[in-house]
Amino acid sequence: MFASTPSCIKSVAAGLCAGAALLASNNAAADGARSRNADADALVSRAQGLLESGQVAAACDQFAAAEALESGPLTLLRLADCYQRAARTASAWHTFLEAEAVARAKKDFESVQVAAQHVAALEPQLTRVVFVVPTTSRVPGLTVRLGANTVPPSSWDRPIAVDPGVQRLSASAKGYAPWSLEIDATNAPGQKYRVVVPTLAPAQGERSELARRNAYRTAGVVTGSVGLAGLGAGAVFRVMSRNANEAKNCTGSAVECTPSASSKSSSLADAAAVSFALGGALVATGVTLFVLAPSPDNKEQHALRVAARYANSGGRVQLEGVW
Repeated sequence: MFASTPSCIKSVAAGLCAGAALLASNNAAADGARSRNADADALVSRAQGLLESGQVAAACDQFAAAEALESGPLTLLRLADCYQRAARTASAWHTFLEAEAVARAKKDFESVQVAAQHVAALEPQLTRVVFVVPTTSRVPGLTVRLGANTVPPSSWDRPIAVDPGVQRLSASAKGYAPWSLEIDATNAPGQKYRVVVPTLAPAQGERSELARRNAYRTAGVVTGSVGLAGLGAGAVFRVMSRNANEAKNCTGSAVECTPSASSKSSSLADAAAVSFALGGALVATGVTLFVLAPSPDNKEQHALRVAARYANSGGRVQLEGVW
């Protein structure tokens, strides 16, 4: 019994320490919340003073800072009202929508009603932009922006509310020249702008690379086609050589062929071998040129040599390269 006493004392001490730590943590959190609330109240008070003195834009900045510290229906309603006074209709509409959602979650139905009324009143006044992005314009890595904000693909082809003023629209992608456009939506309440994002042109360095790649592939197609024709000619010569062999003139029981038939058969066989060798080499070269054409991400990484060899015993195609 006495042996276990130190363990009990340690357990009790550990429990007391844990409880003290939890209490201290809760007190620190409460102190932090009170500090944030106090700072938010100070910002709201400052914003009200700026608003009364006619400094609407500065007041909105203070309300936004207060909302970042303490988000609630009342703070959001104040911020939305400030945006509306500053004629930032889209910002006001979005903030009233957020205030309505937060108030509904907190069961503050009075704030819900106030926010909903403002949302309905602002709806017809909104200026909207629709990004139309055709399939041909959707190059890999395409990024579409409205001002400094990236517009996700899920919002393409959908109306986006914007504040009155000059709006900058842009699109960019790696390896392509950027595109941008400015629209003046200063006096355009209720108007909808449909902006088609064009197909981005390759960047200056990429254009020459693209032309070079296309030249490689065109050369590959032409060379391969000539090679296929050569293989076809070889097959024809092979058949003609066999027919010449079968047409040899033989007498009696001994196999005696006329010199002219033998010479013709040998010439056709040689022509077939040459056609097969050259045709195979050209097909291999054409395929290689097409497949290994340089690309923006794979420049000059391939070295290839194609050689055709012909001898009396036949022909061969030799390919050497580094990948």
